[in-house]
Amino acid sequence: MNNNEFTYIKEVAKQKSFSKASKALGISQPALSNYIKKLEDRMGVLLFDRSISPIEITEFGKAYLEYAEDVISATDRLNDVMSDLQDLKKGEIKIGSVVCFSTTYLPGPMSVFHKKYPGITFKLTEEKVPEIMNKCLLGDIDIFLTDGRIDGELFDKETLFEERLLMVVPKNLAINEEIGEYQIPIEKLLSDKIDYSSVKTLDISRMKDEEFVLLNEDQHVRRMVDSIFEEAGFTPNVILQTSQTVTGLAMTLANMGISFVTETTIKYNNIKNHAYYYKVGSDKDAVRTMCVAYKKGKYISKACRKFIDTLKEELE
Repeated sequence: MNNNEFTYIKEVAKQKSFSKASKALGISQPALSNYIKKLEDRMGVLLFDRSISPIEITEFGKAYLEYAEDVISATDRLNDVMSDLQDLKKGEIKIGSVVCFSTTYLPGPMSVFHKKYPGITFKLTEEKVPEIMNKCLLGDIDIFLTDGRIDGELFDKETLFEERLLMVVPKNLAINEEIGEYQIPIEKLLSDKIDYSSVKTLDISRMKDEEFVLLNEDQHVRRMVDSIFEEAGFTPNVILQTSQTVTGLAMTLANMGISFVTETTIKYNNIKNHAYYYKVGSDKDAVRTMCVAYKKGKYISKACRKFIDTLKEELE
């Protein structure tokens, strides 16, 4: 029994369709059907009733799912314990993250950790948040990065740091001359942690006639930005929506609209030619807490614990 076997059967049971399950799993329908048929032949039972539409999981299939999850969980725990007994000389850490988090927050800490523990390898899964959480619950991911919006009944979390959202304005906009006193010097942003209580806050309503490049409406940073606009009492002129923060930043650097990024994104993305940065919004709307999370009650291996400590040390 392995994780793929369990995941495949669980997905077919959920979708009640081999074609829908194959799309969700990212494999071909024939491959999925053949895989489960071989498993049924090996076990000598039918896991799914294919005589009805949609297909239904049989009592044998239900029993398999009930006990298979416990077996896989126990196997993963045993592997973690064995890794710990080897004193961090071997092992694997399975990390989940959305792309913008992994490109911004992980390279530095992973490099530092690898130098200390070269025998520990990483497996990085980059997907959307719901898929990452689901894989963590299934045991395919040990830990994942999050901005703290998780179900406390399913996951435990540890705070890494807080960061502020900043407005990024193209250098070619004339309004920069009017609001120049609010600009945050790039040298200050790239230095140590900023005390934002000493930084002037720009009233974003002064930008109501400008064009904006924003994230998609279903993303957390976009909802933070929308709260800032709502508080200011105007609807922005959005000329482009994207799913990646760094894409929005790149558009601003190309003089195409105002975007929003976190201070950490500015620090860790090796930007050569900066735009102008401004503090906007209240702490309630413009500050988020970054965390590392894992399945509630899960055994955290020694390697995982050391890496979490490294994240805290490198990102604070």
